Amino acid sequence: MGIPQFCSVCIRHCEIEHSFCQRRDGNGLLKDKNRFNAITADYLFDKPITHFSENVKVLSIGSWGCNFRCLGCQNINLSWNITGKELGFRDIKTEELVEMALQNDCKGICYTYNEPAILLEAVEEIASAAKKKNLFNVFVTNSTLTEGSVERISHNIDAIAADIKSLRDEFYYTYCGAEGIPEVAEKILHCIKVFFDSGCHVEVRTNIIPGGNDQEENYHDIARWIRDNLSPATPWHITRFFPANKLSHLTPTSEESLLKAQKAGIAEGLENVHTYFDKGCDCAKESSLVKPSTHYCCNK
Repeated sequence: MGIPQFCSVCIRHCEIEHSFCQRRDGNGLLKDKNRFNAITADYLFDKPITHFSENVKVLSIGSWGCNFRCLGCQNINLSWNITGKELGFRDIKTEELVEMALQNDCKGICYTYNEPAILLEAVEEIASAAKKKNLFNVFVTNSTLTEGSVERISHNIDAIAADIKSLRDEFYYTYCGAEGIPEVAEKILHCIKVFFDSGCHVEVRTNIIPGGNDQEENYHDIARWIRDNLSPATPWHITRFFPANKLSHLTPTSEESLLKAQKAGIAEGLENVHTYFDKGCDCAKESSLVKPSTHYCCNK
């Protein structure tokens, strides 16, 4: 009986041939590396990345699949998809994507919509080509890359919008479908820290879910971690939960909860704490972009 081999791309460390994200073949390689389901030109502040540069245009690209199963996901058509076959898609070479960004007057390429952590090889290739054309790269993530994966791409990633949902494993297990990942919160924080230490510009996002991660203690814990492990100047974006999917019975996050989180961040010494009453998680804000837009979107 052979020794099982494990994938080292994300913190799930799935056994080869049994990848949770369903994006790995029998050899552990990324399937359909150049296939994308959403490509559109939007703006940097939408991510939100608001302290890296002006609000310039970026080419946002996404595929399908995720290594989480968030109960409140508003983009399950992409993130929860197993094969991507029934979705509109386009097979597009790296050089074409970079040229598309330039033709649309974009200043960078953003990896978003589904979880780009599972698309390591594609991100690595595209980001390298983009840098050669003086385009910056933005990575919008649930922060689940292994240290080795961060090291593979960080020299070409200029900015990341990194999720910290909670500092408690129980939240990730209950609300994010992270079962099977021991010490998941610690591993997520380590991923962000490695990006930061590599020189990437980091901005943190927390989507506040009523009854889930809306405790004041959690607000203070996250703010202290950002202050002590990143920088007091690291932006913290606090976004509103909107009912969806298996959490459709909940109400939107109250403005009071959002303001309490902001107050906690300021009290802990953070210098750039932003609260959004009309913005949900990244998927919630951008899920509409998988529909036809003024630019290019892969849709049947």
